[in-house]
Amino acid sequence: MAKEKTTTNTIKLTPDEIKDLEDIRSDFTSITSMIGEVEINTEGLRIRKLDLLAGLKKLDEKQGEIKRKLESKYGKGTISLDTGEFTSVTV
Repeated sequence: MAKEKTTTNTIKLTPDEIKDLEDIRSDFTSITSMIGEVEINTEGLRIRKLDLLAGLKKLDEKQGEIKRKLESKYGKGTISLDTGEFTSVTV
């Protein structure tokens, strides 16, 4: 089989066509860079959220510990932080 001969024809683009393509390339670079920044920020927020959840867990544990101490001392009941009073509940 005979090999077909390929020919090329080079055409110079217009300045407007070159500008349009350069603008697209610039916008693409800018958008991909912003996507990278968003990903980095998202990872930072994910780590921050994990830290906050760990802090919330510690507060919950501390609250349970204080509740056990107060129940041991005063029995079951409710506490008003506004008045500083404990009201016992009998079952």
